[in-house]
Amino acid sequence: MMRTVLYVAAGLSVSICSSCAPPQFDVPSDSVGQPTVATIIARIECEIRDMVRDDMGDSYVPSFHRKFLLNGDYDVEVALSLDVNEAGGLAPNLAYINPISKAASFMFGGTATLSESRARNFSENIQLSVRNIYSEWKLHANLHDCPASNTNLAGTLELGDAVAMAALTPNLDTKQTLSGKGVFGSSDQFIVTKAINSLGPTWSLVHFKGPGPLASLSHVNTDKITVSFAQGPNAGRPLAPLTAVIPPNPPNFSANYFLQQQLTSSVLTQLLMLQNNPP
Repeated sequence: MMRTVLYVAAGLSVSICSSCAPPQFDVPSDSVGQPTVATIIARIECEIRDMVRDDMGDSYVPSFHRKFLLNGDYDVEVALSLDVNEAGGLAPNLAYINPISKAASFMFGGTATLSESRARNFSENIQLSVRNIYSEWKLHANLHDCPASNTNLAGTLELGDAVAMAALTPNLDTKQTLSGKGVFGSSDQFIVTKAINSLGPTWSLVHFKGPGPLASLSHVNTDKITVSFAQGPNAGRPLAPLTAVIPPNPPNFSANYFLQQQLTSSVLTQLLMLQNNPP
């Protein structure tokens, strides 16, 4: 009898979990309720603009860094990845109560584990042109103002730190090679974990007590951007006075190649960490 009730409880729990909504990405929604990464892209464009704007003086953006990016006709390749994982588990316990009298009874117990998890991923690659963003800002075609920080990757990313380190790197490779010319990059990752453990309720009948506490419930968002910078086809050519918005460059294979190197290196690092620290 107790085994039958355990099976019934398990079936009910699984049917309830299977009707749950898919886990949500850690991004805001647009006007019709769809998830959007528009503010994340706007943040990246805003930080690129801030690295080349020339209306704030050298105390805001050193002219050397500005010339480094503009004279190099740099393209910025961005890999955006959003992961979300939800997991839940029940630890039901059903006890068969055999009442002997009003004062005493025997209890026979049983336990089980019920769990379910669901994961989702979104990823995309974006290429931006430093000269294109600068010309749009300079000609007021698009001011590229920083958006409100409504998700982690829409906050300050400090891309300027990577540019500063590259611009001041002695003997930075600026030749056309397999790995690109003047390539460098950086990455940012945010991990947000929400979890609860050991919740009730329990219930009792004349002959049974159960189902026991919720063992665990977790929701983990992992948001990551990886950015690579590589010189474009007009590197070394001075920027002429602006009369029109400079169009974006064609696909920059050097930036994409270096981006893939960064992503591969990141995966290998994670595998080594798992190997050295097994769960």
